[in-house]
Amino acid sequence: MKISKPLILLLFVFSSALSANEPLISKKKVPLSIALPLLKSIDIHSIVVGTGPIDMYAFIDPVCPRSRDFVEMVFDNKKMQSSYTYHFFLYELERFHTKNLIANIYKAKDPLVLMQKIMVKKEKVSDLENIPQNIASKINQISEVAIKLDIYKRPYLFVVKPQKGGK
Repeated sequence: MKISKPLILLLFVFSSALSANEPLISKKKVPLSIALPLLKSIDIHSIVVGTGPIDMYAFIDPVCPRSRDFVEMVFDNKKMQSSYTYHFFLYELERFHTKNLIANIYKAKDPLVLMQKIMVKKEKVSDLENIPQNIASKINQISEVAIKLDIYKRPYLFVVKPQKGGK
């Protein structure tokens, strides 16, 4: 059975029209009035870069290409670091299987240095075989907040401008 070119074209146009009507991921962010107390509750676990007056909270995965690009841009740009204070939360994208790598970063003597080695310099480091309870607790607390905030991509950003009268 031979299928004519016009029929193939018609099927393609019809299927394209159907898929064009499917919604893209169109989630609304949780309002900052709800998100900020949750972010503050885990801020002790953040890896901080920069000293600017505007706080930027970012959920990142250490091997996610977009997260790496964002972190590299922050590390390479001193103006960004003087304009913002970045609070990085390491949060696994399941397809990358990075929970043990995240644990290794949080367990490091200087998590910021190890995060930079992995994400900016793209050095390979080993994963932790066994995650210590205190590190697992930290990762779980971040995950609980991320779930409440419906974090579904990386990097996922919240920008908090200073209140009038200071930070």
